[in-house]
Amino acid sequence: PRAEDTVTMTVSYAEYQPHVGDQDALKLTVAAAVQETGQVLAKELLVRLHTPELTLTLLGPAVVGQEVPVQVVFQNPLPEPLSRASL
Repeated sequence: PRAEDTVTMTVSYAEYQPHVGDQDALKLTVAAAVQETGQVLAKELLVRLHTPELTLTLLGPAVVGQEVPVQVVFQNPLPEPLSRASL
């Protein structure tokens, strides 16, 4: 009676990557059943994924009406190369 239990699970990138697509969030759903009563409990959680920080550096003077070179730097946190990326 009134017992509480904690279950810890790790979801690897390889497991959730196919379900992310262009989204920056995961929806986690947990369900449990009480054996004695058959009652089903469920909970959903929306988890926002962290996107890498972009660092922008001007490489020349910014003059109205003229182009200015800009360097954009970020670190890919994923265990695979990026493809089809654009800035």
